[in-house]
Amino acid sequence: MSNLEIILVILVAMIATMLTRFLPFIIFRKQEKQSQILLIFEKAMPLAIMVILVFYTIKSVDFLEVPFGIAEILSIFITIFLHIRFNNVLLSIIGSTVFYMFLVQIVVPKIV
Repeated sequence: MSNLEIILVILVAMIATMLTRFLPFIIFRKQEKQSQILLIFEKAMPLAIMVILVFYTIKSVDFLEVPFGIAEILSIFITIFLHIRFNNVLLSIIGSTVFYMFLVQIVVPKIV
């Protein structure tokens, strides 16, 4: 790939990213009241994101071999606990991700 092609690919990726970020604000800036559909998405998206992250976590876990998915199951319970206790999606996602990484990087290798 030449330098020109690399620059063009970066520019196209930048423009596509900027469009997806700014286009909703441009489209909906003139509306005085919020759309019911957008309000439904606003309420449903945090839960949908968390469900996607949970399924992504357990999609390739073999529950029949050591360590039997213990790190994943504990991390899911930590996510549920943090979300119920603090009702903060960002805290739930970050806290459980840090906990999961700790288990996978430090605890599980010592068990196996």
